[in-house]
Amino acid sequence: MEDVHPQLPPPPAEGERPCLVAVGAGDMSLPLVALARMVGFHTTVVDPRAELATRERFPDADELLVGDASVILAELPLSASTAVVLTIHDQEVEVPVLRAVLESRAGYVGMLGSRKRGRGVLEMLREQGVPPEKLARVQVPVGLDIGARTAPEIALSVLAQIVAVRSGRPGTPLVERAP
Repeated sequence: MEDVHPQLPPPPAEGERPCLVAVGAGDMSLPLVALARMVGFHTTVVDPRAELATRERFPDADELLVGDASVILAELPLSASTAVVLTIHDQEVEVPVLRAVLESRAGYVGMLGSRKRGRGVLEMLREQGVPPEKLARVQVPVGLDIGARTAPEIALSVLAQIVAVRSGRPGTPLVERAP
């Protein structure tokens, strides 16, 4: 098996149920959580906004956690089978959450946003003393390049990348793989 992401923690144990933690209860997390649950992930939505992190909006979520996202993430058991995706666009939430998550064994860390915005957040973390090898774990922009435009397409792209990383695969089209 090809080691595509050497900066990531060790792969999850065989048979360990994958987990998705969506940080942000906005519209982008709706299809991401639903699709992740559909393919067998345990799903958790974390958001400081109680009006968004509701059972009505997220009927497929296994857990809805409302409060300071960085405190919640620091207390969650983030293992190699856990994917954390930040869909919230608020540096006051993103920076402390990433600091907490990068101290964990989370197997995938992704942040929705442009390259420019991602570079800015990563630069803030670097200035705060987060080592480059930890920053290299953050996938930003998040997802595989499938031409996604809508929230469900972006969710599919993100989940496909999570599955590829979990499997240690590059996400290459099957037609391009050697027989």
